Amino acid sequence: MTSETDPEGLRARAVTGDGTELPCPLYHIGFPGEDSVARRHWGEEDAGKPYSFVLAVPLFDHADLSIQLISKASGEIVYAIPFGHLATRIRSRMTYKLKPQAASAIRDIDQRRLSGGTYLYVTGIYPVEEHEVSCRVCVRFPTSEDANLHSHCNIEVFDSNAKQMDVVQVILEDSVISDPHDSYRKIRQLLVSIRMPDSPASLCITAHPDGAEPNFVGIPASSFSGFISGAYDYTKYVTFDDGYDTWFEQHRATYSDVRNEHESCEQWNSHPLISIVTVVYNTPAAYLHALIDSFKAQSYEHFEVIFVNVSDVSEQIDDILSEINDARFRVIRAENNSIAENTNVGIKESAGDYIAFVDHDDVIEPDALYRYVSAIQHQPEADLLYCDEDLLDESGRYSTPMLKPDFNQDLLNSYNYVTHMLVVSKEILNKVELSPADVSGAQDYDLTLKCAERARVIVHVPKILYHWRTHRNSTSINPDSKPYAQQAGRLALMRHYQRIGIPAIVEDSERHFHYRAHFPTAETQRVNIVVPLETEDTGVVGNLRKLLAVTEYNYYDITIVVNNDKYEIIEEKVREIAGSDISIHLVSTNESSHAALCNAGASKVNGDLLLFLDGDAEVANQDWLRSMADFFARPEVGVVGAKLLDYDGLVQHGGMWISPDGIGNYGDLMSYKDDGYLGTLLYPWDCAAVDGACQMIRRSTFFEIGSFDKRYASGIDAIDFCMRARQHGYSVVFDPQSVLYHKRHAESASVNDTSAGKACQHRAAFHAQWDGSLKAGEFTNPNLNQYDGHFKLKW
Repeated sequence: MTSETDPEGLRARAVTGDGTELPCPLYHIGFPGEDSVARRHWGEEDAGKPYSFVLAVPLFDHADLSIQLISKASGEIVYAIPFGHLATRIRSRMTYKLKPQAASAIRDIDQRRLSGGTYLYVTGIYPVEEHEVSCRVCVRFPTSEDANLHSHCNIEVFDSNAKQMDVVQVILEDSVISDPHDSYRKIRQLLVSIRMPDSPASLCITAHPDGAEPNFVGIPASSFSGFISGAYDYTKYVTFDDGYDTWFEQHRATYSDVRNEHESCEQWNSHPLISIVTVVYNTPAAYLHALIDSFKAQSYEHFEVIFVNVSDVSEQIDDILSEINDARFRVIRAENNSIAENTNVGIKESAGDYIAFVDHDDVIEPDALYRYVSAIQHQPEADLLYCDEDLLDESGRYSTPMLKPDFNQDLLNSYNYVTHMLVVSKEILNKVELSPADVSGAQDYDLTLKCAERARVIVHVPKILYHWRTHRNSTSINPDSKPYAQQAGRLALMRHYQRIGIPAIVEDSERHFHYRAHFPTAETQRVNIVVPLETEDTGVVGNLRKLLAVTEYNYYDITIVVNNDKYEIIEEKVREIAGSDISIHLVSTNESSHAALCNAGASKVNGDLLLFLDGDAEVANQDWLRSMADFFARPEVGVVGAKLLDYDGLVQHGGMWISPDGIGNYGDLMSYKDDGYLGTLLYPWDCAAVDGACQMIRRSTFFEIGSFDKRYASGIDAIDFCMRARQHGYSVVFDPQSVLYHKRHAESASVNDTSAGKACQHRAAFHAQWDGSLKAGEFTNPNLNQYDGHFKLKW
């Protein structure tokens, strides 16, 4: 539009049929006297007009609007334009045809005029519940550096009929950052979550900040669906990757590889004998043929196969086994007892240095034994080895890869993630009791636990070498085919804890063949909760009250640590919580960094366990503290971290990955209901680090390692401590059963910010110190992207 009136003296609004008002921001094209600007955009007839501007209007599929320009001085409507959905689309197409320059100048002008006014954009739409999503919107508007962060910004959502929707909103992030276009100016930034149904629809989201002009963002139905699809793609882990079959074909051994492996084997000084034990029971002929062929195809030839045939009378199976015609294959006819006892028959008949276990209806890759023996060449003390695996369906398609981490004790304590293809040394087998009949169905889990307890070295071979066949009677797709296996696995895990001298109660869990252990002795440990307050956090009172109200753990106290300057302010807040029967202490210090506050608090307490808890973390479940304390019944555990959620129900922290020059969270932006890859958002596992917002440490370990390093900024200090704990031989455990809500903290959008600059320096110093000690695949399989927390294939 062109006008004699300065647009600064105008405001615009869109009015619906029922009188609802919506914002219509004005974007300047030219400045007074710039005739050339108007001429270029609008044509000669408007060249003399002093003002050129564009009016941005919400577009609804099923509602007409009245666009009104109003004088700010008088409040009178100086111009009104009818604005309809269909007519607007027709005008738009005609404008592109008749005035392409003007149309080009108008298009996406809101994207090109971001500085100086209110601006909204959608960061993503993420599934939370079955038919509910979180639409996340970032709102930015000018502010002063000392502005009140809790001044009001009204957010409204309108549907395709321009009707206001009843939705749930929550502010996830509230901060002041530098203007990306002007480092001397400040911008208030809000990250708002809007929970709504997942049905694709056109939406209009408006923002009315105090002291700033309102604005809106429109989301067409196609974009709505696109955002959700993008969220699925972003959070989808390798288990559901449709491209896996192609990836596997590109990474499996070729005929040339197998030929070269033959030559490599000849160069080795040692050629350990590998005994493969397979129990055969009424195996379909095609499956048995495929299994035998996969054994014969091995590039490493120094092996023997022990078939323990416990089938019913079957001439077909007998004929297949008798026709093998290879001296390396032996068939033992045995009475069909339990699967554990049948397997033990094969173990006792084995002459190998290592025993491998392969199921009778599965197949292995031709380089399987070669890869295992290669690992033994480099790790002669290896007593337990395992590889990666996938599923093989009846059509011959490979899917659902299980790309495992290096040995992970806490994951194994939840379920048998090792599964296939287990290989153990004869030396370690001679030191453990073979699996009894009562763990049949979980005899491999029982044996893995026993051997892992005493193994000198445990090796993970990060290659897909085993294909677990899926069919109607396979537990891979039908867990109910072996109902006895559930109890057997629980019994195997219970006996594991008995052998290592830790009293435990082992219970079934939400998933088949997955378990949870509870340690009664852990409940006698006193937990000192240390709350470092770097700012006058207004939410700390409510969060602590909830902690006191819901926590089901009897032995804890709370120490709040503040800088001297904030003592009086925080003291008033602590008084609000007083009167409870729990001990709440307030400690002050001259220092103000997160690490210094935590260290000061730790020096004032004398319990068994330290829990460092951010003041903006809100407890979400009753047994959160007990669950974390449980892990310290085991002496090797050094640090435990909780599952952190955003207030819209999306995961913020599911453990942390650390790679050279990179740090991130696992499971970020996934639904709180998602189990995660390998169940890592549902069951405990050992990871590189855990977030310091809720981090439990054994007090003796804290001082043994040397407390938090004050050289590092908040967040990095806790990660550095995890690295030092692992360096000292302790494990770092992520506990998804301890759940808290936690506010996100914005990193400045401008590297000119002092805080952002320091954060970059601290992160660089961290990587300079630790990158050399990082090992790919230790917690994330090396075939997966090491710079992504969603376990995606590395192509």
